[in-house]
Amino acid sequence: MANTKQDVSLAICGHAWHGKSTLLGKVVAESGMATAREIEEAKRLASEGRDHSLVFAQLVFRSKDVHIQDSEAARGITILPSIVRFDFPDHRVTVIDTPGQETYANNRFFGMFQADCAMLVVDVEDGLRPITYQVLRILKGFEIPLHGVALTKMDRVRYEEEAFEARVDELRRACDEYGVDASRAVFIPTSAYAPGRDLHEAGEGISSYKQLTWFKGPTVRDFLRDLDFRRIVPQDLPLRLLIHGSEVYDNVPGIGKAATALVETGVVKPEQTLVFEPLSAERNHQVTARVRSVQLTKGHIATPGVPIEEGVPRQLVGVSFRALSEKDSLRELFKGRGVIAGTADAPPRVARRMMIELTVFDPETMLKVGDEWTMHPHVDRVAIHIDRIEAKRDLQQGPWEPTQDELLAPGEWGRVEVTCVTRPVAIEEAGTLPALSKFVVRKEHKAIAYGRVVTILE
Repeated sequence: MANTKQDVSLAICGHAWHGKSTLLGKVVAESGMATAREIEEAKRLASEGRDHSLVFAQLVFRSKDVHIQDSEAARGITILPSIVRFDFPDHRVTVIDTPGQETYANNRFFGMFQADCAMLVVDVEDGLRPITYQVLRILKGFEIPLHGVALTKMDRVRYEEEAFEARVDELRRACDEYGVDASRAVFIPTSAYAPGRDLHEAGEGISSYKQLTWFKGPTVRDFLRDLDFRRIVPQDLPLRLLIHGSEVYDNVPGIGKAATALVETGVVKPEQTLVFEPLSAERNHQVTARVRSVQLTKGHIATPGVPIEEGVPRQLVGVSFRALSEKDSLRELFKGRGVIAGTADAPPRVARRMMIELTVFDPETMLKVGDEWTMHPHVDRVAIHIDRIEAKRDLQQGPWEPTQDELLAPGEWGRVEVTCVTRPVAIEEAGTLPALSKFVVRKEHKAIAYGRVVTILE
């Protein structure tokens, strides 16, 4: 049996030009993940007039063409979320570098939506800016735990402890105002690059400290190494196995019927009997199968992987099945939908009508009673009808106020009753399984809102 690692996804987020990509790129360089050739190429680009502080950001944009002058990599800005993975002995951290410009709010939202936890990046001199507050709203709206805050560009305040502490106090007050729990967050002073510093020289707070001798906490590298998965995903939750309809196979050599799946909570192991939703609700009887084997996979199970004893939370696995209760092929059965599997004693929840909390972040769109939009929870999508708006609250996450309004303006939060139009959807309540209560709303192929399910009404 192969050793397994748990995956933790961490969103790095904050205002534009506060140094998110530069910070992450410096961690890449100091972790030995960047080749000398990559660093020298970045230095050459910098010598041609590119901002020297963006040299390390190029390492995050390594899959993007830095030679095209108008590209995001060449301009040093993040447009699409970038992914960097760090391997540690007991876990793997997937860092999602999210955009900081308001223009790319949709991309920032999608990057954060899939994260288990977050690190906020704030320029210690510039302080809290509009996107900083927007990030706090998203963290609260999705209940994404804030585990770290990096105060960047400490060289600009001469590495002074007083400047760091003043900004930490301000950030804690902002978190309290927006309802974000900062009690578990580690505040880290950093300086990835400073004018005159050799590009090969270690930064401050990345993997070591030289100037910041007064700080006794972890470096960013230590923070990633010490991320405690058990604090992020509770270990006593029921099994929820997310299966995408396009990753289902009827005849994988040697194992037969199989699917690629993400273990969201619980564990999946051979000989378990699984119940599939919303298939069971659609057919008015339980659709079941037994787990034949669980295998490691790098993204698909079209060919067999390495057998493991069990799949653990946030692990992408291949699961093969036997004793399927239906006569349909597995591919036809799962086609056109995302499926959640659980055990018979704790099956996934299913909703036809629900109360949701959401906010419209698209500035050109208003939610109207009577609209039909598309909800995207986890790996599924379903049409929903807006039945009524029960209550509203303002941007600062104030108290809910009952309303008779039939419109929800961009930026407002609404508690809204909706009905699934075409079929039921497998989804959970925020108070029970928060990760599976989240959703994105689209209108005409454009992301316009996000939120979570608070109550399944039917």
